[in-house]
Amino acid sequence: MPTQRAGRRASPHAPTVEKIISREIVKLRRVRQYGGADQGRTLMFTFEGGTRRAQRSRDSFIDKERVPDFEGEEAWFEVEQVSAKPWSFWRAVRRLEGPGG
Repeated sequence: MPTQRAGRRASPHAPTVEKIISREIVKLRRVRQYGGADQGRTLMFTFEGGTRRAQRSRDSFIDKERVPDFEGEEAWFEVEQVSAKPWSFWRAVRRLEGPGG
């Protein structure tokens, strides 16, 4: 039977502490599926700015599971970029009133 020694490295599956890289206030826009059996379902959300990996893309994307439910096609949110492995991601923290709202 193998024994555990003191000083062993943590399991690769151990939870990691999330590090917030940046926070912004942005208008999220819903991206829907067109056509097919699930027409109209939400695929993701986009916002202008954020992390630009390529100069030809002006928008950043947020997975639909990382945005609280809301009615309509767009809404203002505070978003944060989270450092994670294998890559960083954006998530919506809370909904805000937009300018003039």
